[in-house]
Amino acid sequence: MRCSAIILLVGCVLTATAVEDSAWLGWFSRELRTLDEQRQATRAQLDALGAPVIGQTAPQFGHQHQRMPQPPLTPPWVQVDLQEAVTIEYIALIPAVLDWQADTKRTYGFPPRLRIDVADSADFAQPVPVADFTESDLPDPGIAPFVVRLEKPRTARYVRITVTKLAVENNQHFYAIGELMVLSGRRNLAVGRPVTASSNMNLPPRWTMPNLVDGRTPLGPPISVELLPWDGLFAGTTTTDPFTFMAVDLAQEHPLQEVRLYATHARLGADIPGFSFPSRFRVEAAKFADFSDAVTILDATSADYPNPGDNPITIRTAGITARHVRVALPAGNHSRFGLSEIEVYANDRNVARDGTVTSTMDPSSYSSKWPRSLLVDGFTSYGRLKELPDWLDAWDQRARLAADLARLDAQRPALVNDARRRSWWMLAIIGGIATAAVSAWLVVLRRRRAREMEQLRRRLARDLHDEIGSNLAAIARLSELGAVQPTTTDSADWQEVGRIAQESMDGMREVLWLAGAREEAGPDLASHLHRLVERLLGGLTVRWSAPLETLPTAWSPAARRELFLFIKEALTNIVRHAQAAAVDLTLVADDREVRLEIRDDGRGFDSAAVGGGMGLTSMRERARTLGGKLAIDSSPGNGTRITLTIPVARMQASTAGSVRVAAVQKPT
Repeated sequence: MRCSAIILLVGCVLTATAVEDSAWLGWFSRELRTLDEQRQATRAQLDALGAPVIGQTAPQFGHQHQRMPQPPLTPPWVQVDLQEAVTIEYIALIPAVLDWQADTKRTYGFPPRLRIDVADSADFAQPVPVADFTESDLPDPGIAPFVVRLEKPRTARYVRITVTKLAVENNQHFYAIGELMVLSGRRNLAVGRPVTASSNMNLPPRWTMPNLVDGRTPLGPPISVELLPWDGLFAGTTTTDPFTFMAVDLAQEHPLQEVRLYATHARLGADIPGFSFPSRFRVEAAKFADFSDAVTILDATSADYPNPGDNPITIRTAGITARHVRVALPAGNHSRFGLSEIEVYANDRNVARDGTVTSTMDPSSYSSKWPRSLLVDGFTSYGRLKELPDWLDAWDQRARLAADLARLDAQRPALVNDARRRSWWMLAIIGGIATAAVSAWLVVLRRRRAREMEQLRRRLARDLHDEIGSNLAAIARLSELGAVQPTTTDSADWQEVGRIAQESMDGMREVLWLAGAREEAGPDLASHLHRLVERLLGGLTVRWSAPLETLPTAWSPAARRELFLFIKEALTNIVRHAQAAAVDLTLVADDREVRLEIRDDGRGFDSAAVGGGMGLTSMRERARTLGGKLAIDSSPGNGTRITLTIPVARMQASTAGSVRVAAVQKPT
């Protein structure tokens, strides 16, 4: 019962402490293991997409419908005029964000239900539906774009968003959209196009209808985060130059479609979006390097241009063929400005990546040595630019993976609870099996111990009979002789009686020690061996090759008894038969075996001729009982060497080991 209680206690602790990290419960539930594998794979895919760049870096938030206490009777709408019929492949709605925020915060005012239609006329007399989300509420997109990828591209001039259910906040009904994107190929054709709406909250600069297609979103530029050691390219000038500029030579003439400018975001020593963006400037395109035939495609020299933050400025250039594109400050303006990237699209490709950059010299000692190629290297201050379809696909994939992860997280608690219940049952079963196994093991141990004790008692009885009994018989005989012939008994006889009695008492102590008697439990094997040697080999020179105190102390009583009696038998033979003057003893143990060697310088004998006499039979039986190997090497006139090796496992030792020291000679 004690073992099962421990197992159940461990299970309780594991269950209580595994609230967050409960992966071990998967051992008890295949469904939980599968779900955790799906969660891990989903997280890995999210990590592979990289961290999103999020934050409102411009004061333009988007378009917001007027707040109303009740929803309007007619669903409100907002539409964009692309000003020509184009092939539409993607339509994306970027949720509005009120300020810098994490990507886990709920979006602001995104319409729960909507419909998207395209048409060739502004009145949508013949609309073509491309997406219908009016039957049930859309999941909150968070900060991610709401992307509609047309399975079959449509050709149309107008795109309308009809909101069939408004968002509600503080009992007011409204909707808000940060940006509307309409993609054809790799370009957003909605940027800068006219917007109309059934109702509009006009609160410039934050909420206006043009903000819906101004290219300024809380998601910033279409990038994947990958930082370079530079923020961008900076240009300055001296009074000898007419103005500050940056220019790109496209290597050949191209029919231009659009030019995109990206401001720098100071990261090195500061955190400033739109850093050093010029407040007044012009963008020109030309066929000649001296811009003698320049065509101005954006003139922002008469009024300050709103800082775009991290967002791109998209300039349409349809109908213009050019080889050179230049961003220049007004004549006479020698101010310093910076850009992180210029993209020039022709035939739906950024041809500026093949271009060469020139600029007026940056007067800053810090950034003047930065390479001019930074302007066309495909990087903004915060990462590598992606084509708009790829960027939207990545965001759409990120949103889907996040939704999958949220769904899996919601399913997990029920599976964890079920697995925890199964673990309790499993632990209870294991506890029961362990209790039964331990109980059976204890019964076996008790029976084995009883058998060992019975065998020990029988051996002790034999030893008492053989040694103590014989000694007592000798004493009785001497007493009888003393009674019959009192006058002949001298002091030598009584000395012999005392010797035999002392020998009997020593033998009794040895027997009691071997039996584990309380009064003899203190002295260890080494102490008793010393007593034995002193008693039997008194008057002989005794040399120990290693101290007995280094012997292990965890040998079983039966093993100690057999080894002790083996040594006693061997020493008795030396005293009775060897006529030796010196005896060398070795008793050591290592992690594999116990080795005993007894050598004397006596008269020796022919071991083959002796056979089983001289106590050799008893020694062989004890060696066999210990599972050891016995070797006796002797010949007439050359003394005798007895070697016994015993496996440590048979001695049941918990530790083993011996350190040899110099021989110690016992004085005679």
